[in-house]
Amino acid sequence: MSSSRLSAVRGLLPVTDEGIDAVLVTDKININYVSGFTGSTAMLFITADEAQLLTDFRYTAQARIQCPDFEIVDISQPDSLGQFIESKPSVKRVGFESLDVTVGRLEGWRKHSERIDWVPVAGAITSLRMFKDADEVALIRHAITIAEDSFKLVSTLLGPGTTEEEFALELEFAMRRAGASAASFDIIVASGGNGAFPHHRAGQRAFQLGDLVTIDWGAKYEGYCSDITRTVVIGQSITDQQREIYDIVKKAKELATEAIKPGKTGKEIDAVARDFIASEGYGEYFGHSLGHSLGLDVHDGATLSVRADKVILQPGIVTTVEPGIYIEGFGGVRIEEDVLVTDDGYEILTSPSPDLTTRV
Repeated sequence: MSSSRLSAVRGLLPVTDEGIDAVLVTDKININYVSGFTGSTAMLFITADEAQLLTDFRYTAQARIQCPDFEIVDISQPDSLGQFIESKPSVKRVGFESLDVTVGRLEGWRKHSERIDWVPVAGAITSLRMFKDADEVALIRHAITIAEDSFKLVSTLLGPGTTEEEFALELEFAMRRAGASAASFDIIVASGGNGAFPHHRAGQRAFQLGDLVTIDWGAKYEGYCSDITRTVVIGQSITDQQREIYDIVKKAKELATEAIKPGKTGKEIDAVARDFIASEGYGEYFGHSLGHSLGLDVHDGATLSVRADKVILQPGIVTTVEPGIYIEGFGGVRIEEDVLVTDDGYEILTSPSPDLTTRV
């Protein structure tokens, strides 16, 4: 796997009109994606005919095991990177991940390797991660299974008196027990009026009868993430407004998902959900993007948004589809699925979202 990804990175070398001689990979997720290395400290230096992983003494042995396609270089000393690059006189232009590297870090590199022209390559390597192979899709499927099974296990806690934080903790514990290495992100549990805040942090508010509760969670398995959102009502009855808003969000999600196919832009798919919600009178209450790519990072790149006019859907992309309506003083509804773009359309990887249900 790392061999094919290494070849893909080498294909990026002519990313400017003048070309570059090497790429220095510093983003931890990209390092893992390209080389297989899981440690916390490393860089990859890749040219047309060399592939080297630069790390310190703590990780050299680990890197030799995990990264057979790379020569392992110890850079334990402060100026080791500068000395390393200076040892390669044919390398004059080096691409660096400008979305990851700070100004201070870049200035340090320039100080120790003055002859090098440092060329920003922004998200070039990250863009390679958007297209998942069969093994990656299988890992995402398993991460989804862990998340869904764990939610079912702790759903009995969705009743009056349980706090948002208590539910989030129990859900994360359940996922860890089921084999997840971690939650994909800080679990969102937004009850009552807190549901009006799309990224509400689970707190000490206890569930009350009549609450809408939005739960946004995911499991990380072998590095790959799932991301699911469900909204329920605490109690035995559902108000007309709760049901109306839920049904609008659910329909928007279904219409947008059905429109997914190769060749469509992310902006076009976003518009399907956004236009439907607006036609129902709630357009001003849906203010975030419809979806994002999913993989080694829970936000693995934007795929479905008003700004994604240059994002062309292609087979292998896994994206979330997550419309929502958020009204201050009322609460919110969001429903989210994980969807694979296939050769002729789409496949929903998550289990079907139910109609609005009550929990007591």
